[in-house]
Amino acid sequence: MDEKERIEKIMQQEEMNSAVFAAEIGIQGSTLSHILNGRNNPSLDVLKKILNRFRTISSDWLILGVGSMYRSEKQSQAPTLFDSIDENVYKSGDLDLKTDEKKASQSLFIQQKNSPVAETVSEIPQEPTIPVNYPSVESVSKSVKKIIVYYTDNTFQEFDSK
Repeated sequence: MDEKERIEKIMQQEEMNSAVFAAEIGIQGSTLSHILNGRNNPSLDVLKKILNRFRTISSDWLILGVGSMYRSEKQSQAPTLFDSIDENVYKSGDLDLKTDEKKASQSLFIQQKNSPVAETVSEIPQEPTIPVNYPSVESVSKSVKKIIVYYTDNTFQEFDSK
């Protein structure tokens, strides 16, 4: 079974015609038509788009024709932000240290809020300040002329000052 036949099988399993399938994976209908008619082989970009849209499809099966069509349960899950965290971090006590630091900073904040300012300032160690000499710049009066807000649906709104 070649790549074209495997793509046709995905379309069958997902019960999609070629127009819907092309739209789902984000390619032109003509591109998919050329692939399905045998005129062109699918590019790596097309294969990646299929795998990105259909996360349960095995990349080995789609590209190489090896193995089963669907991934195992563990492989089919989309990666999460926390997949790369080493489990040893939780065992080493680093998590407890961070929690203790957070509690201490919250406690200090509460103390600052409830005590007079002069006492609080003397308790907190101050970092040395380094004087910075900025080049002199003429102060020019500036005002906002226009604000453009771009939305995720590719629309925008303009606000002009009066």
